[in-house]
Amino acid sequence: MSHIEKEFKWAVQNITDFETFLTALRRVVKEPLAEQQLLITDSYLDNPSAALSAQKVALRIRQVGDCFEATMKTRSQLQQGLARRKELSLPLSSAVDFPTALEQLQSKKTWEGIGLENLAVKFQIKNCRRAYAFTYEDALCEAALDEYQILAGGKTLLCREIELELKSGAEQTLQTLIDILTQRSGLAPANISKVATAEKLLHS
Repeated sequence: MSHIEKEFKWAVQNITDFETFLTALRRVVKEPLAEQQLLITDSYLDNPSAALSAQKVALRIRQVGDCFEATMKTRSQLQQGLARRKELSLPLSSAVDFPTALEQLQSKKTWEGIGLENLAVKFQIKNCRRAYAFTYEDALCEAALDEYQILAGGKTLLCREIELELKSGAEQTLQTLIDILTQRSGLAPANISKVATAEKLLHS
């Protein structure tokens, strides 16, 4: 499955920023917010020659509970917190653990012209996510409050951020919602993504 991912990220300085954001969101959204808690492990992959990185492609295997899925994204720079990028996903339905998920992915040989040989984990992101799905006018959105660890090059970095993703509907509606939430929460846009932060840690 392929689509254009559209999401906005706010920088989070401390745990209080999460509650400040939720207060603002509850005042804007006219429906109760049901919370879903997810434990997510994202393993980002490349081969020894770093061919994927050279092509500005991010490839990961995501584990949520007992389910595994591969995702390939084109790299994008955050522009005042807003990111747009092509995203393709592939359920790894027969996987029971990470090794079998990786084996199933590599059995494809290529994916959208990208070679899948000799893949290995470059870094991992372990995320404790509080997710809230809701509608705002004509848009279906999901807000995610993320507390996560980046494990790269034998180092660990603890981070937090807030994401707002447009699942369906008009991008202009998303932008209107972003403007309102930014004003009401007082939070600043993020200027670096999880993957870019991990790459920086890996090479520091």
